[in-house]
Formats: sequence, C-alpha cells, structure tokens
Amino acid sequence: MTLLRYVIILFLFVVAAEVKAQSLLKNIELLEKNSDDVAIRILIRKNFKRKLTVKEWFEIRKILVRRPKVGFDAIAAWDRQLSLKATVLEKESDTVFRFLEKADEMALNKDFEKSFEMYQRAAKYLRTSNKGRIPKGNQQIYLNILHQMARTLYAQKRFREAMDVYTWIPPVYPQIRQVLFEKMWAAFRAGKYDMALGAIASQQSGFFSEFLHPESYLLKIYIFKRLCRKKDLAFTIDAIKQYLASLKNGKFNYLEWAKSDLYYMSLAQLVESSNSNSKAQLQLVNQKERDDEIRRVTDSLKIRFKTYRPTLQAQLERVYGYASLALSNDQEFLKPLSDLPEAKVLEKKGFELWPAGDAEEWLDEIGSHVYIGSSQCKTEAMAPAPAETTKQ
Repeated sequence: MTLLRYVIILFLFVVAAEVKAQSLLKNIELLEKNSDDVAIRILIRKNFKRKLTVKEWFEIRKILVRRPKVGFDAIAAWDRQLSLKATVLEKESDTVFRFLEKADEMALNKDFEKSFEMYQRAAKYLRTSNKGRIPKGNQQIYLNILHQMARTLYAQKRFREAMDVYTWIPPVYPQIRQVLFEKMWAAFRAGKYDMALGAIASQQSGFFSEFLHPESYLLKIYIFKRLCRKKDLAFTIDAIKQYLASLKNGKFNYLEWAKSDLYYMSLAQLVESSNSNSKAQLQLVNQKERDDEIRRVTDSLKIRFKTYRPTLQAQLERVYGYASLALSNDQEFLKPLSDLPEAKVLEKKGFELWPAGDAEEWLDEIGSHVYIGSSQCKTEAMAPAPAETTKQ
C-alpha cells in the first residue's frame, strides 16, 4: 500500500463546520507567518469539505508541504479534499493510482518483475505529464513510487539495482529512515558491507532517535564479528543494553519512538511545540480546539507505541542473546562464507568476513559520517570474496 493512500484516522476523526472567514487561504498564510502549525492543522480539517478554487487548494497544499510539523497525514488528507472533484488534477491522480493499484496487485501475487514495470510506468507518467520534471506538489507520491520500485527490485534479488534506486530518494521523503533500513539490507545482500554499515550509520544520525531498529543492530553485530572488530562489537552490544534499559524504565517513550521516521516525527514535533498565540490567531482557532487537537495526536501516538512496544522488546532481547554469543566466541579463524545468507543465518555463529572497502556517503541533510573500517582478522584466515550472485 503506498504511503500517500494511507491517512491516519486521527486526522479525519472529526470534520467540523467550515470556518466562516472571507478567505481560508489568507487565514492559513497568517498562521504560517506565526509558525502556528496546530491551528493550520485544525483549519485544514474543518475545511475538508469546503469547495475551493483549484488555485486556492494548490496554494494551501504548498503551505502544508513547507510546514511538515502540520503532519504528513494532513498532506495526504488534503489530496482527497472536495475541491479536486471533477478537475484535471483528479483525472491525472486517478491515472497514476490505476498504475499503482495494478502494481500493488502484482506485488501481492509475487510477480515482482511486472510490478516493477508498472511502478516504473507510473513514475514515467508523472514526468511526461509535467514536461519531464516533478512539481513540488507531486514530489512525495513520486518518491513513494521510487520506494516501491526499489522494493520490487530487492524482491527479485536485484540487490545492486535496488541500492541505486534507494539512493535516488532524498531526505525529504517521510519514510527516509525506512529507506535507509532497506538500503542496508540491499547492500548486505549485494556483498557491499561498507555500504551496509554506512546505511546503518545514517539511520543513527542525530536527526532521528538514537536507537535503531533491532535488525540494524543484528546486522552490525554480524558484520563486525566477521571483521573481527571486537571493540566495535562490544560497543554495539552496550548500545543494545542501553536501548533495553531505556525501554523498560520508560525513557524510551512514545515521543522517542515517533522519531523513528519523519512521518511520525512530524506529529511528535507538533505535540512538543509551544507558541505564544496572538489574539488574531486565537480568533481563528481558540485554545480549547488547540488543546483538543494536541490531545488527539498524543493519544494516537501513545496507542501505536503501546501496541508496538512488546514486539520491540522481544526483538531486542533476541538480538542481545545473539550478540552475547558472538562476543563470547573469541576465535579469530572462522569459516569462510560461500554465498550471501538469508536473514535467518544471522542467528548462527562461526563465520568469517572479507574486508570492507569504500564507505557510503551520507546524505548532507542528515549527517557527514562514513564507515571506513577494515578487517582486523588474521590475514591467513581470510577467504576470498564469494562470486557475485545477484541478478543484473
């Protein structure tokens, strides 16, 4: 299911009466000047069924794109706003979504080659219908299509091609941390351990939560073990222990969890924001409406975190168990690997690794670190790198 077809229920939980103002656009522009994201969000919902001109609708959408703290779910909802009915924009949107529905269906049937072709057709349609460029208003759906293309390439075991497509997706994409996570696996399966570690490092940028997905720790442990980098391995295990402790003592709460990706991070920032509202702002959206909105967003995030928390703890404890086994095995001469493993192999021990080379370059908007570590295993134990097995 593509991200922009998914709208969290909390945004459309209540559709209130329309604001009786001369110009909705002017009011939202005023709120934007005052960085009043909560009020913008409320007015968007109140006017979800209000008929606007296409120009007004598009100007408001540009404001939403400029103000991510309003919530990426607000952008997705606005793309379903009444004003688009029976317009050229709706017809173009319907054409794209027909491509996407067919592509999704093919992916569900595991026909990944045809699914990739259909996603590619959707991407080409967006470009050709806009004279070879992607307007800012269509950027998120275009990036989501690229994301699906990369996933279908990975499913076909075309790992290096998948890595290339993941690299095309910039940090403005709401699911950029998920993209980095998937790129990590693609790089690992392609035998590019340096790139895999670089993608893990990018996930751990200060831009996001300091804590990683459990599988990211698992892959770090596996690679560091095969590189015989004991200090890095011990540091990774300590990070897992800290993560588990923070999860159990409540330090890692729903707000920290929400920083796992831009989509939910935008809502966490909304909850944490505080503004001194002028009389004019309060006339547009009163304090009670603001408090109710913050409570609604907070409750939604808490419910999602409460549901995910037991799974997260179980995964971390499982990874910590594997990590302890990896650290306790002091042998420096390990068995060579003849082929790239499935994820299940990561639960086993007793492998050796070939050295990492150049590192991934980080995205400038996220960080500037690289991984340039080399193997510390004894040279006579090193096995030659396995033959390339990926399909090109």
